[in-house]
Amino acid sequence: MKRPPEIRINQFQLAVLLNDEQKNFFDAVVAGNVFCAHCGDVCNSGITIEEVFLTDLNDIHVKGTCNTCNGKVARLIEFGEDQEFYNKAMDFRKSIQN
Repeated sequence: MKRPPEIRINQFQLAVLLNDEQKNFFDAVVAGNVFCAHCGDVCNSGITIEEVFLTDLNDIHVKGTCNTCNGKVARLIEFGEDQEFYNKAMDFRKSIQN
């Protein structure tokens, strides 16, 4: 079976895909659990999100900058393993194809 392509999504689309628990988890990860190679540590001051993608496995891929040093950072958050999220993501993909 062919995997769907990675697609860029905006903050509104992300909010529609995530339930309250997932939103809280996403916010916690972005606020203090993204590694910055430039700092050599986690981004304790959080990150500024520049791009969000829905990956081919229906995970969330976030790209942005470290709020401490402005270095480029990225984080993959594996929501695609959650069947409810996966189904919601597939429905979303179908809705934007038309």
